[in-house]
Amino acid sequence: MELILNNFKDVAIVIDIATVVGAVVAGAAFFKGFLVYARRGKQKKAEHIFNLRKKFKENKVFEDICNLLDKGNDGERLVNISIADKRDFLGLFEEVAIMKTSKLIKPKTAYYMFGDYAIKCWNSKDFWKGDSYGNNKMDKESPYWSVFKKFVEDAKKESSFDPDEITI
Repeated sequence: MELILNNFKDVAIVIDIATVVGAVVAGAAFFKGFLVYARRGKQKKAEHIFNLRKKFKENKVFEDICNLLDKGNDGERLVNISIADKRDFLGLFEEVAIMKTSKLIKPKTAYYMFGDYAIKCWNSKDFWKGDSYGNNKMDKESPYWSVFKKFVEDAKKESSFDPDEITI
């Protein structure tokens, strides 16, 4: 009888050890799964950010607008850019602002990558005014551009960047 009781005790110990090992393995698998999930989330965010950057850099009209804004004396060429192209240009910054508000992009990263041209655009008189016939005129105080305006206001507050803070 003692032998049977000892065997039951041994079996109970084996069961306890197996339960602990199983719990540790399950916990490790859960943790690894969480890390993979978190990495994929960061990957998706990075893809969104880099797709926006690509859209910004590879669009010929946007490149022309940026070059004119960089010159500072944007003049007649900027005035004559179509209202549709101007809306698309501003729309890209609004996409960035919405991603920032939705926490898909960190604020400092958004301002670092897109803030400079948003500010230049906001400050450009020629971007917003129309030609002598009133064509291509944009009202920057319109509620329609409130998301863009807020992005610019926030970007102006971020005047310096620590490279270590520019992350995904």
